[in-house]
Amino acid sequence: MSQAVTNKQIVRRFLGAVEAGDIATIEALQAPDCTWWVIGGGDMSREAYTDAVKGMLLTANPRSVKIIGIIAEGDTVAAEVRSEMHFGDRVYANEYHDLFVLKNGQIIHGREYFDTGKVAAFFGGQEG
Repeated sequence: MSQAVTNKQIVRRFLGAVEAGDIATIEALQAPDCTWWVIGGGDMSREAYTDAVKGMLLTANPRSVKIIGIIAEGDTVAAEVRSEMHFGDRVYANEYHDLFVLKNGQIIHGREYFDTGKVAAFFGGQEG
């Protein structure tokens, strides 16, 4: 199996873990020194990114994370994703472009792009 195919499988597992709320798998698939860049938030450590994901996942039910398209070249995987998170009777839905860089079976860097207007409209009025 090619490295690109293996890396796509790892990204599918990661995004499936996000949908399932499987924090253990989310953490296991990130290298200890993994870094993230998120539109509107900039550079993030593995811990800060994982904490942000946990904060959303542990309060959203049900969750849907669907891969619309995925492509890989070498150690880089790009995924187009649609998600829908239910917070009681409020629903947050957005589309993402995620870029993952992998090494030795783990994510070492991720970049996440999404519609920041949808984030502001949904979360902007909530107090943290």
